[in-house]
Amino acid sequence: MALVGFYAALAPSILAQQLDVTNHAEAGGLFFELSIVAIVATTRLSSRATMLAALVLMIPTVALIVAAQVFASMAVMIAGTALCGVAAAFGYRGGLQVVNQLAPAGRRAEVVSAFFVCCFCGNALPVIGIGVLSSWTSATTASLAFAGMITVFSLVALGFGAKYVR
Repeated sequence: MALVGFYAALAPSILAQQLDVTNHAEAGGLFFELSIVAIVATTRLSSRATMLAALVLMIPTVALIVAAQVFASMAVMIAGTALCGVAAAFGYRGGLQVVNQLAPAGRRAEVVSAFFVCCFCGNALPVIGIGVLSSWTSATTASLAFAGMITVFSLVALGFGAKYVR
């Protein structure tokens, strides 16, 4: 969900400032549509496969979003939005599937609620962090810092997921 927060923190300003696009519904619609399609299309895949795919997709996604900001490219922004929607859907669906499988039947609502709290915290951290860091440095520096953090965390999680999760 940190990827979604990263996207949410950057997309509006990239669209308005670098790309002079004022209709944010277009990007939101693309993101939403691809997320729903990805969730529905992968219902037969294991949670492990979708979560590992999400981790792999996060790396080029953050690169595309930062590249769209740096180069003011609508084509790159569209590609980043598309990849972000798919990666977010994979991670969300896979994570929720695991939570539902692990939660005791009588406590499923509590465990799923805790999962959502964690998701929203993960979503908020990049938004707040990029906002704070942007006030001390440039927007591009803040974006690069959080893109780097997301990439490192993705690589670490991929390493653990590939090695220990079967």
